[in-house]
Parts: sequence; structure tokens; C-alpha cells
Amino acid sequence: MSRHAWKNKAAAAVTFPPPLRFLIPALLLVLGLLSMWLDYELDLNNDMKRSVEDVTTQADATGRRLTSLARQHLARGEVEALREGLSEWKHEPWLRIAAVVDENGRVLASSIPEWEGHLAEETPAAGAWKRARENQDKIMEAPALDSRDVIVLAAFPIQLPSQRSSCLLLVYDRADAVVHAHEDARRRMAWSASVIALMCLCLWATLHFGVASRLERLARSVREFGEGRAVNIEPVRGGDEVHELSQAFKKMTARLADREKERAELERAVIDSAENERRRIGHELHDGIGQQLTAVLMSINGLHDELQARVPALADHARHASQSLRETLAEVRALSHGLAPVPLWKQGLQHALQALADATTRSSGVRCVFECPDNITVANEATACNLYRIAQEAVNNALKHADPGEIRIGLECRGESLVLEIDDDGCGLPEAPSEAGGIGFRIMQHRTEMMGGRMEHGAPPAGGTRIAVHIPNLL
Repeated sequence: MSRHAWKNKAAAAVTFPPPLRFLIPALLLVLGLLSMWLDYELDLNNDMKRSVEDVTTQADATGRRLTSLARQHLARGEVEALREGLSEWKHEPWLRIAAVVDENGRVLASSIPEWEGHLAEETPAAGAWKRARENQDKIMEAPALDSRDVIVLAAFPIQLPSQRSSCLLLVYDRADAVVHAHEDARRRMAWSASVIALMCLCLWATLHFGVASRLERLARSVREFGEGRAVNIEPVRGGDEVHELSQAFKKMTARLADREKERAELERAVIDSAENERRRIGHELHDGIGQQLTAVLMSINGLHDELQARVPALADHARHASQSLRETLAEVRALSHGLAPVPLWKQGLQHALQALADATTRSSGVRCVFECPDNITVANEATACNLYRIAQEAVNNALKHADPGEIRIGLECRGESLVLEIDDDGCGLPEAPSEAGGIGFRIMQHRTEMMGGRMEHGAPPAGGTRIAVHIPNLL
């Protein structure tokens, strides 16, 4: 996996802790659901407690009435009337069974006729009868058999003067009520959980689309501006602090752009001034000192001819002086051409680049060729000088670092661009020039930017190094 792909994969991975736009709604959702569960338990317990209290109250009232009724019927021996009286209570809410048992535990009368004559241990009132035998007083108990079943047991002793004591047993079952209580509590919890989840979703959407995504767009715009892939920062819409922050960044980039423009103009002025001074010195060397040396050379040549005729012994001195002066004149001309390489005549840049290639071949022994398939005229003297200086710097870099066998300088028009290429077949640079921080590379790049173009560097198919400069074709 490449380094760039690894960075993209790492950026796309989920980070921990998660962003606040996910963390805050998630925490609120968890806390909301926890509070709803606690509220559910509290409501359910309260409902169960109220249910037991209601049934106990009802059992006590019913027990008192049925005890009085049973006492009256048993005192008169009206067992059948007692049975009819108990059967009338079988439709009382939550009453499971009401039974009158004798001292031996046999059911004398019951709200459910099929249990009459059976022992109390065999009926649904077995628990109430067991507790009645353990305690001769009134018993009111509400043992919770499980979370879905609440039983209330009641036992009322029936004291008869002339007979043995009997007992009224009551069993209340609130299983259905408990089920409904659970269902109501779950329904309330489900509705509350849905509302909390919806509110957390709305909060996440607000944080994500209203804040985080806008901050991400602002951060991406600032990052692109910092990396040089954007010239300004697009403001983020809205009327909050994010919008104000984007406006502040936009103003800052505008000020930076103005300063960068001013700096570029100053640099361009400095480079133009330096180029003008170079050309002035070159012209002075060519037209001033060069002409004077040429005149002196002609005088020495005339002196040599005269000494050859009159004093042959001194003619060699004149010849040596003429040769030295000729070499000096050649160096002055070469220096003047280096300072002012691109004259403003037709195909001046082509001639200058061809002269650069020829001079490189002569001075270094490395074959340097210039290729230009079309006649290209660069009327702007500053552009021509910048292209020549870029080619000159690229050739010098190739000779210093690449150990090439051949260097190629190419100039051609490609669509809307004028392209200058310098290739070599050497070993190439150990690092990219921009990373190595070479001053020559930065100067070439700066000259390219001054012309409104772009510079590329890399390796041609055959190996080595290639510098390519693309500028708008304004010819």
C-alpha cells in the first residue's frame, strides 16, 4: 500500500473518541434510556404497591360483610342460603374464591360451587387456610408469587356461641391487572424512548449538518488554501459563529493575497532591474570595451605588419600581444553575450538557446542539442530572458549533479501553451528538487510563476531528469 493510500485510509478510519457530533447525542441517548428504565421500574413498583393496597382494602371490606352474612346464616343453620349468598359475590373484581370452612377445614359454602364439600387444602384457598390455622385472628397477607402475579390472602374467623368456630377464606388474584400495569409501563417507556431517540437524532442532525459539516467545509477550504490548491477561502453560509469565522478567514486570505501580489510585483521589479542591469553591462562590454579592444587589436595588427617589414625581430612580440588581445576580446564578447543573451530580433530566443547548447557542448564535452520544430517568436523581452535563464540553470544542474551523456533543450508550442523542456540521460537527482531545497530550483520555479505558468519535474521514459515549463502562449 502506498503512503498516500495509507494516509487516505487512516483519515477515513473511525477515530476514538468519536467526534462530538456523535458522542454527545449517543451519551444523551444512553442517559435518556437509562432514566426511562429507572422511571419504568419506579412506576411499575408504585402501580404494584397501589394494586396491593386497593385489593387489601377491598378484601377487608368484603371480608367484614361476608363474615357478618356467614355468622347470621350459620347461626340459623341456613347453609344453603349461605351458599347462595357467596355465589352472588363471585363476580366481584379480582375475587378468585370466597369460601366458608368448618373447624376441620371442609368447605361448607363457596363462591365456586364445585369446591363445596372438599377440604380447603384441595381448593385455591389452601394458602389462606394454612395461615388461618397458624393464627386464629384476622389475616391479611399479600405475598408476590412472581412479577406477573399478585395474590391477596384473607382469613376471617367466624365465632358462633353454640357451634364450633368457622372461618371465611378470601383469595384475590390481580394477575390481569399486573399484566396491564406492565403493558402500560412498557408502552409509556417505548413512547418516551422514541421521543428521546428522535430528539437525539435531531440533535445529531443539527450538530452534523448545522455545525460539523460547515466546520469541515471551512477546514477543507483553509487546508487547500494552506497547501496552495486554492487562492481564497469560500465563506460558509449562516448567521452564527462559524459564518463569522469563515468571514474572518476570507478577510485574512484577501490580505495575504494582496501582500503576496505586492511581494510578487516587488520581486518582479527586482528581477527586471537585475536583468536590465545585466543587459546594460553586457551592452557596455560589447559596444564599449569590445569596440575599444577591437580598435586596439587592429592597431597592433598594423604594428605587427610594419615591424615585420622593418624590424622582423620585434614582430613576434607584436604577434604575441595581438594573440593575447584577441583572446581577451573573445572572453569579453562571451561575457557580454552571457549577460545579454536574448536580443530582440526575430527568433532571438531560439538563437540564444542554440548558442547555449553549442557553448555547453564546447565547454563541457557533453553533447547538448537544441530542438525547436517551429519558428517561435517571443516578443516579450522579460519572458524570453526568463526562459533562457531557466534553461541555463537546468543545464548547469544537469552538468553538476546528473553526470549526463547528452542534454536536450526543447522549445515548442502545445495548444495554448509554450513549453520549454530540458532533458538529460544522467543518473537523476537523489531527491526531488523541491524537497532538496536547491536555490536554483526555487529560482526556476519563481521565474515560471512570474510568467503565469507552471513547472514540472520528473524522469523521462529513458531515465534521467526532465524539467518542463508551461507558460500561456501569448505570442
